[in-house]
Amino acid sequence: MDFDFVDSGTGPALLFLPGSYSSHSAWRGVQKALQGSYRTILTSLPGYGGTPDLRAGDDGDLGLTTDFVTEVVDKVGEPVHLVGHSYGGFCVYATALSRKVKPLSIVTFEANPVYCRRGGVPFSWASEMQDMTDRFRASIAAGDPESAGIIIDFWSRPGNFQSMPESFRALCRIKAATNLLDWEAATGFAADFADFDCLDMLCTVARGELANKAIIDVSDQIVANARNAKLHVEPGADHFLISTHPAECAAVIDRHMQDFAAANPR
Repeated sequence: MDFDFVDSGTGPALLFLPGSYSSHSAWRGVQKALQGSYRTILTSLPGYGGTPDLRAGDDGDLGLTTDFVTEVVDKVGEPVHLVGHSYGGFCVYATALSRKVKPLSIVTFEANPVYCRRGGVPFSWASEMQDMTDRFRASIAAGDPESAGIIIDFWSRPGNFQSMPESFRALCRIKAATNLLDWEAATGFAADFADFDCLDMLCTVARGELANKAIIDVSDQIVANARNAKLHVEPGADHFLISTHPAECAAVIDRHMQDFAAANPR
């Protein structure tokens, strides 16, 4: 299949996966601020940017998305470091745990594998998240043009969607149904966080200081269970930190790659 594939630079290969409502251009600010020398590969997830959707009707089959990530990695043609934001970070972990791809290392920003479990004990926010998802689904079915605001505000703060540029809000209106497929697919990744023990590569799990409770708990669980993971909390940032704090996010990646190089001398 055809998909967005923007390939530039030389050095270790970094494959960037953006979140929902985003395309490969979401990483532009971070890419420009990187200080190290890397081969950076940018793509867009299925249904966004120039990447066609693989899913039909209400089929949110997660396997189609992890197969897509695998195909992009294959096109890179060499071992990769995976970098993901939000749902792109979700896809990083889902693909790595599926064992379709073994990345050299992982960096995620506000990754949200919120259907993963913690030893059978529900999180305090589980019912709130389910209510939000139900409202989002019903809003789309009712044809509400502002449906996307339910999702955007949940991950950031009430009223944030209305404060965003109209050009972005217009895109979100168009892509709300696509985002619902992302959510339907997300339910298919319900591993126990103990299963993250299979991730033995270096992982940097980054979130904003202003992250919501779901992101905080999920980030903590990944760090507690992956074998070689560390947490980074970006001061003053919320869910959209790769846009609001691109230089700081680039610095997180640069430090991660320095740590990887130190642990893996040639």
